[in-house]
Amino acid sequence: MRRATTAAMTGLLAAACASQASPAPAPPPPVADASKVDMCAILTDPELTSLGVQPSSRKSFNTSGVIGCRWQGKSYTLSMERANSTLAGYRAHRNDPSFINFADNTVNGRAGSHFGVDKSGSQCAQLMDGGSAALSVSVAFPRNAAPAPVDPCAEALRIAQMVEPRLPKLS
Repeated sequence: MRRATTAAMTGLLAAACASQASPAPAPPPPVADASKVDMCAILTDPELTSLGVQPSSRKSFNTSGVIGCRWQGKSYTLSMERANSTLAGYRAHRNDPSFINFADNTVNGRAGSHFGVDKSGSQCAQLMDGGSAALSVSVAFPRNAAPAPVDPCAEALRIAQMVEPRLPKLS
C-alpha cells in the first residue's frame, strides 16, 4: 500500500509540476519620450571609429519623419535614426513583405524588435522603444559581400546596446 501511495503521490507531483507553465516574462518597463533624441550625436567620434566607421563620412537625412545619420565604414554602413512611428507601429506591420525575419527582442531590458529588408541577409535594423518614437540602429553590408563578415543583426544589437543607456528613462 505504501508503494502505491508513494507512486500515486509521485505521479500527482509530476502532473502538478507539468501543469505549471513557466511564468511569462515580465514586459519591458515603459520608457520616457525619446522624440527629441539626436541619434546623430549619441555616439562620440572615438566610439564611431572603434566601430569601424569614419566619423567624417556622416550624412544627415530627414525623410518622411525619419531623422538620422549614416556613416560609411570599412566593411559596412551604419545608420542611426529616430522615426515618427512608434515601436508598436512597426510591430503592427511585422507581416509586411518588406520586413524580413521580423522578431521582437529587448535591448538592455528595453523593448525592441529587429528585421531585415533584403533577402540576402546583408542588412538588419534594430529598433528600440522610445515612447512616442522608434529609435533604430541599422547595419548594412554591401550585397556583393555575401555572406556578410558578421551577422548584421548581431552587430546592430551590439551597437544598440551601446546607445540604449543614453536614452531617456522614466524617473
